[in-house]
Amino acid sequence: MRYETAVALASGHGLPPPPPYRYSTLDGFLEIYRRVAESMRTAADFERVIREHAEVMAAQDIRYAEISINPSLHPENDWLEGVLSARRTLDVEIGWLIELTREGSIEANARAIDIALSLEGVVGVGLVGDESTSAAPLAPLIDRAHARGLKFMPHAGQAGSAEVVREALSIGADRLAHGVASTSDPDLLRELAERGICLCMCPSSNARIGLSPDFRKLAEAGIPLTVNSDDPAMVGTTLVSELDLAESQLGLRREDLVAAAWRHRFA
Repeated sequence: MRYETAVALASGHGLPPPPPYRYSTLDGFLEIYRRVAESMRTAADFERVIREHAEVMAAQDIRYAEISINPSLHPENDWLEGVLSARRTLDVEIGWLIELTREGSIEANARAIDIALSLEGVVGVGLVGDESTSAAPLAPLIDRAHARGLKFMPHAGQAGSAEVVREALSIGADRLAHGVASTSDPDLLRELAERGICLCMCPSSNARIGLSPDFRKLAEAGIPLTVNSDDPAMVGTTLVSELDLAESQLGLRREDLVAAAWRHRFA
């Protein structure tokens, strides 16, 4: 969400403006993120934000995107109509990922799965939250999503250790958001490569919170990689910029990254 839009939506709901998009730690990012999410309350709010972001994507010649929604940040379900109405009229095709939360109750996560299984355009489920919290209790919900043809992409191995990545694989990860902690475990690198598990890297997002993963080590291990803008307005980047950065500074081939994005998409 553009900062100007976040301020306008917050004002419309009688809320104070969220802080500017300035942070240097993951906790600092999440504090702002939650305030911004709080400003999105109605179907019209969601439709506006989605349309504005679709315009930014279309300007980069993006044809398809997978974007996450975290229902735990948005009570009730009236806002879902804005997701539907926006998606049906965009030039960019969007596949939604509905996020589970590590710290959330089983009831809250079951609601997220219900949304994932009923909302048009959903292609998978994700997982966010404190990586020190085990995701094992959520395995039955993930199995339920898999049984209905949805894929699973948890956040794992960004702030947490390689063991968090191993747990994500054990509960059925089809793809991983970040996964960069895997570089510390040679056996895990081999497993990811052998299973063809794609890691969705976010170089600028990682840098904003003080991380500098060895992305080339992941590529040299034979692991499929994509680059992503993560939260582009908050990070201050675009997908085109991330591709440029990956090629010029990380030694990765643009063609390989784009090809992997198409090959490992969930739709």
